[in-house]
Amino acid sequence: MMLTVDSVAGGYGDIQVLWGVSASVEAGHVTVILGRNGAGKTSLLNAVAGFLPTVRSGQVRLGDLELGRLTPFERVRAGLAYVQEGKRVFHRRTVEENLLLGGYTVKRPFLRRGQRLQTALDRAYERFPILADRRKMVAGRLSGGQQQMLAIAQALIPEPTAVMLDEPSAGLAPAIAKEVFAMVEGLKREGLAVLLVEQVVDNALAIADDVIVIEAGRVAASGPVSDFDDTAMVRDLYLGRGSAGLRQAPDPSDR
Repeated sequence: MMLTVDSVAGGYGDIQVLWGVSASVEAGHVTVILGRNGAGKTSLLNAVAGFLPTVRSGQVRLGDLELGRLTPFERVRAGLAYVQEGKRVFHRRTVEENLLLGGYTVKRPFLRRGQRLQTALDRAYERFPILADRRKMVAGRLSGGQQQMLAIAQALIPEPTAVMLDEPSAGLAPAIAKEVFAMVEGLKREGLAVLLVEQVVDNALAIADDVIVIEAGRVAASGPVSDFDDTAMVRDLYLGRGSAGLRQAPDPSDR
């Protein structure tokens, strides 16, 4: 199932931050979104998730389903997961309570709700064995890396088909960040469509299939990861100093 963003424009009230942004990611693939701070990366994920206050135009589709008129809750039920930046877990709740809260939308009609949640919990502990060992621990006592694992595990409880991750390695030690990228690569192998916003360019490109660079709310360049194999060139583009050799996205104003 493909997640598709088509010419989305919008922002925060009268302040427009996205100008006709398009992106897509197939099942079993990772699309990485790069860009400087303030370029509009998180706003794009918020638009897809239904959190952006104003969406003036464009479409977001998950498979054949158009998500534009759905609430964030309904988008989760449709198969979309969103892990926001900042290890957002319920610090005073245990690991297992956090996971159960993530299971509010779990759907397995042939099982009773208790069975559905237990099946989802078992799957989470298979993915993240360290969380099984700490299931009764208050989440606020976990390390930063373990909290990030918990945030991802919580988002995966409803068994989504597409997951968006906003800078999952932020604030983590390099060794722990490496584990997080390995987890993302595992989601790709499981067949999920993964839309990843990251600042750690080299690690992100190592697991990417496709890349989108956003600059000032517009797509500056996009293409398969093989188009972005020149580290110096990517750094220049990422910092906004040029884009030689990359396919440029059309300016929506030219349409």
